[in-house]
Amino acid sequence: MALFLSNDDVSGLLSVAECVEVLEDLFQQEGRGLVENLPRRRARYGRAGTSLMGGAVLGSQAYGVRHSTHSLLYNTETGALDAVFEPGTLAWIRTGAASGVAAKYLAASDASVVGMIGTGRQAITQIEAICAVRPVKQVKVFSRTEATRTAFAREMTERLGVEVVPVATTEASVQGSQIVIAITNAREPVFDGNLIEPGACVIAAGSNSYAKREVDTTTIQRASVVAVDNLEQAKIECGELIWAVDRGEFRWQQAVELHRIVSGQVSGRPTADAITLFESQGIGIEDVAAMSYVLRKARTAEVGVQLPF
Repeated sequence: MALFLSNDDVSGLLSVAECVEVLEDLFQQEGRGLVENLPRRRARYGRAGTSLMGGAVLGSQAYGVRHSTHSLLYNTETGALDAVFEPGTLAWIRTGAASGVAAKYLAASDASVVGMIGTGRQAITQIEAICAVRPVKQVKVFSRTEATRTAFAREMTERLGVEVVPVATTEASVQGSQIVIAITNAREPVFDGNLIEPGACVIAAGSNSYAKREVDTTTIQRASVVAVDNLEQAKIECGELIWAVDRGEFRWQQAVELHRIVSGQVSGRPTADAITLFESQGIGIEDVAAMSYVLRKARTAEVGVQLPF
């Protein structure tokens, strides 16, 4: 019978650091042709809206779909429904973990200073994931409200044991940072790409809509490597790349899917001074891989509720 796993169950079974390893394995499997992603589709019905995404991870013997309100995980061998998940916590963790995987392959191995723009809930797992793969000593965090960024910095310092300091401008966050993370819902670029240091890795993780842009064209054009988690989905949702392509300032052929870097087909850092960019949209196969891992742990720990089907 299928198992129901709540957000609280997931929180107790999956850490951000674990999820980084799960997704790294996922992208390695994709490099071997064992993965198929189903890009997100959005629709509105009357006053309600929904999204649907998913995919198959053959190495994990799992395929699944994620709806706005629940996720379903199936077995590739039997076709049986294995689990029903609340999607919120799992998506929160794997979004940060995807950035961690990207930073492991795109950022300098000794990167220790991080600039963070955005202090919402998603920013928490972004920092956790970067700290899991790089020797972070300081995070300079900016948000528009002083009280918010100060409280966030205090909370994350206590949570991670890393110096997290609030800064008053995006310039202060970006300058001198070896990794720059934008995790906002902005419709216009949140920093000047001219400020990015040589050798820095930029992670744009907040936008998954063609109408939103977190990084500017300067950032895109300065990047030696522009990585996306899935090219088909990026063509639908990656606002900054769509903007640049429409204006002849970028070509889709320049983008490289993250699995090609993780599997060693393409170098993530061609030179020490190369600027790299990861455009994270959040993809269905990340959910499937994480769900499969959590389900195995849940069965071992006897966590979750058995469903009558």
